[in-house]
Amino acid sequence: MPRYICKLDDMYFDWSTVVDAPITDGMSLEEYKEYYKEEYGKLSFDNEFFERIKRVEEKGTSAFDESIDSIISYNRAGPNESCLSKNDIIKYLKK
Repeated sequence: MPRYICKLDDMYFDWSTVVDAPITDGMSLEEYKEYYKEEYGKLSFDNEFFERIKRVEEKGTSAFDESIDSIISYNRAGPNESCLSKNDIIKYLKK
């Protein structure tokens, strides 16, 4: 299942389509680059990262056919898999 790179409030993070929630804390772009290299490897970074991050900068997510708002609208990021608001997700990312 895919993981998307997402951006909210100038924080970059991974979003899991399996759990429909963020699976990393929010990071600056520089922090996220380092995380991405470590998590996915230098080859993936060199071959995919810049194309994916371009989509993130354009629409808030690396997903091809969705916006950040559509991705987070039916999330399960809250307690007992409840849906969090965009502001609550931002608070969660800042932890």
